[in-house]
Amino acid sequence: MDYGHPLRFGTFITPSNDDPQGPVELARLSEELGYDLVTFQDHPYQPRFLDTWTLLSYVAARTERIHVSANVINVPMRPAPVLARAAANLDLLSDG
Repeated sequence: MDYGHPLRFGTFITPSNDDPQGPVELARLSEELGYDLVTFQDHPYQPRFLDTWTLLSYVAARTERIHVSANVINVPMRPAPVLARAAANLDLLSDG
């Protein structure tokens, strides 16, 4: 089925905080290897994980062309208007 957009490939990186630069380096490697997208799960109650929105912003600043996204968003802990504003700001700051 054709959905009218190109097929993109990406990576799912666990935002583990035991080595805070680890997920960032994996995102940079994903970009180097030619992937289109890097994603992180959002579980703000999980103390072993970095905060997803902070990580997305940091990865966007440390990469040049790869797209970033949360692949799980905890809507009860991130109200829709706040989440929409965060996503819109990240889009503006990272130039898409």
